Parts: sequence; C-alpha cells; structure tokens
Amino acid sequence: MGNQAKHKLIVALDVDTATRALELVNALRDDVGMFKVGSQLFTAIGPAIVREIVNSGSRVFLDLKFHDIPNTVAGAAVEAARLGVSIFNIHAAGGREMMQRAADAVREISQREGLARRRSLRSLC
Repeated sequence: MGNQAKHKLIVALDVDTATRALELVNALRDDVGMFKVGSQLFTAIGPAIVREIVNSGSRVFLDLKFHDIPNTVAGAAVEAARLGVSIFNIHAAGGREMMQRAADAVREISQREGLARRRSLRSLC
C-alpha cells in the first residue's frame, strides 16, 4: 500500500481485550496510519493499552469525546498528551471555553515536559 494511503487509514480497535487489540495492531501496523482506542477498549483495559500501542511505534487516536467542565477536560487532555496519543477528541458541545482550556493546558504541558505535538491546537478552537 502506498505511504500516503496508509496514513489516511485509522483502524478502530473496538474490542474488549488487550490480546485481541494487540493482535490487530501487530497484524495491521504496516498497512495503517493509526489505531483508534475508544470507550469500550479504554474502559476495559485502561491507559495501559494506549501506552503499549504507542510504545510499539504505532500512532493512537484516543476517541473518548471529552466533555465536562473546562478544568476537568483540560486535565483529561493533559493526561492524553502524556500518554503519547497522536490525536484525541473533545465534544464541541462543551463550548469554546472548554476547548480553549484544553488546548492551552496541552500546549503548556507539552512545552514544559517536552512532549511531541504534531499540530497547533489553537487552530481547532
């Protein structure tokens, strides 16, 4: 598969065990650009599965649709950045302040802790 096409593919790891998730990651890592960890897998396994996928050299889309008071979402966003995910989502219904606080918190912690950032979060708010 062409390199450009590969980076456009995200495979949903909509399973409930680490074994099955990692089987999919190992089987598909050379053919896809990223793996989605959603509510089911994250609730069943926790952040350890995200760390394991990231540490294997694969990229992760953390699909938890953060939506809460601004301070809580900012804290969750920081922890997602610390996990090393490539992208995560925030439910826009939470409003501009919630999204801005999350973007600001990730930007600050990324600079302070030297975390990799691939894209400016400001353009998303």
